[in-house]
Amino acid sequence: MPASTDSKAEYTASDILSRDAWLPRPQRPVAPLDVTCTKIAVDFQSLTRESAEECMRDSLELLREASGADAAFSAEFDVDGATIERVLVARGTFTQCHPETLRGQSLRELTWLRARLDHLRLSELRDTAAPRAEQLAEASLFAGVHVGSLLVVAYRIQGVPAGLLGLANALPRGPWDVNLQLLLKLLGASLASGLTRLRLEARLSKLEERVDLAKDAANDGLWDFDVERNEMYFSPRWRVMLGYDVESELTPDWRSLVHPEDMPRVQASIREHVAGKTPLFESIHRMRHRSGEWRWVQSRA
Repeated sequence: MPASTDSKAEYTASDILSRDAWLPRPQRPVAPLDVTCTKIAVDFQSLTRESAEECMRDSLELLREASGADAAFSAEFDVDGATIERVLVARGTFTQCHPETLRGQSLRELTWLRARLDHLRLSELRDTAAPRAEQLAEASLFAGVHVGSLLVVAYRIQGVPAGLLGLANALPRGPWDVNLQLLLKLLGASLASGLTRLRLEARLSKLEERVDLAKDAANDGLWDFDVERNEMYFSPRWRVMLGYDVESELTPDWRSLVHPEDMPRVQASIREHVAGKTPLFESIHRMRHRSGEWRWVQSRA
């Protein structure tokens, strides 16, 4: 990005939002922190499923560079907000900080940090070698990945703790600059907004798929098995076919309804289909009606 010969460069909205202006280039002047964070906030708001990871990595690198931190990172939690499921890191060339090794870490053991996961709440560790008493577990964890100090902001999605956005240094430091703290809160809000929109889009896409399937299935019962989350959806027609009242009764775990002699074959067929070995899942097996009788069903996916 061109720099003015005067004391301070001026940037237009087109400058900030132009992708070419932020591509790596030899001796590219570092834009002011507030300009950089404005650019990142806009990109976070505009995340798409196709480019989300690339955008996140590029934005973390810009944040690291503009803030002067050794590393900038994003730690996303699982759907229950209990475990760090995914970590993206932008790290300086010679730094030893390795926040990416936090993947799989349970938040249950981090009592101080877990208590500070309110939306857009900031937390800082100024010296992992000399923490306060309540920060011992967190300090030990981060010191183990060569982080001497860090600043993180928590964010929530639909009320559930969803992740952390942070900066880390290999060495201890004093208080973090207040402007940097406020800008990190802005980025946390923008990231939460972008990720919320992606989740809603994915959910809408799944609902639309169910509607299309229901049209094709006509009088058949419709079921939807989310293999990764181990969640099942059963349409009202499916429940009625097995004798359940859709308004007042919950359907038991579907595995408990399949005849024990048929279950190994059904599970094997599901595994083969999920692994891509078969183009379709199709099974004829017995399921227990609410009356206790066994009914033969044909199931396709």
